[in-house]
Amino acid sequence: ALKETLGVSASTCSYSDWIGTDLLVLIGTDLANNQPVATKYLYEAKKKGTKIVVVNPFREPGLERYWIPSVPESALFGTRLTDRFFQINTGGDTAFMNGVLKYLVEHSLLDDQYIREHTTGFDRVAGAVSETTWSDIERFSGCSQNDIAEFAQTYGQAKSAVFVWSMGITQHRYGVDNVKSIVNVALARGMIGKEKCGLMPIR
Repeated sequence: ALKETLGVSASTCSYSDWIGTDLLVLIGTDLANNQPVATKYLYEAKKKGTKIVVVNPFREPGLERYWIPSVPESALFGTRLTDRFFQINTGGDTAFMNGVLKYLVEHSLLDDQYIREHTTGFDRVAGAVSETTWSDIERFSGCSQNDIAEFAQTYGQAKSAVFVWSMGITQHRYGVDNVKSIVNVALARGMIGKEKCGLMPIR
């Protein structure tokens, strides 16, 4: 999916971009259990004011509160990591992200200059999500229109954002579509190729 959309099938940023980004979106991933070293970066990001949101079918306890061993205070008392959790249906990822894109299009929360200079075929994608009904998006995503709108508004107000996903997105019948939907949302607001922005698939 990344190869087809961006030309390179690799992360577009590094862990250091998490620290200081406005918004960090975790989709289909449980970093606390599967990439525990990454929780130190989440901790440092929150200290810099980063907002962390999670999109997942299951509310992972480790992402709610985690005891980071290398931080004495956290090791003793735990650290709240997630600012907002959006619970979707299993397999509802593409519908959720398409709903976010639909909201961005409907409310003119796009980076038109970036789209014009760095993308092709965006009008076709925007047209497709605009034609999708909110009732279908709600049914397939498992999220209400209000919840999707809240996510889209948060993202629409962010000047920088990093999207991180794991095998909850990729090891899936529709894994390619899942990743493409994330890429579309990132491109819609120019969140690729800038400092503190990017797309990061992790194991």
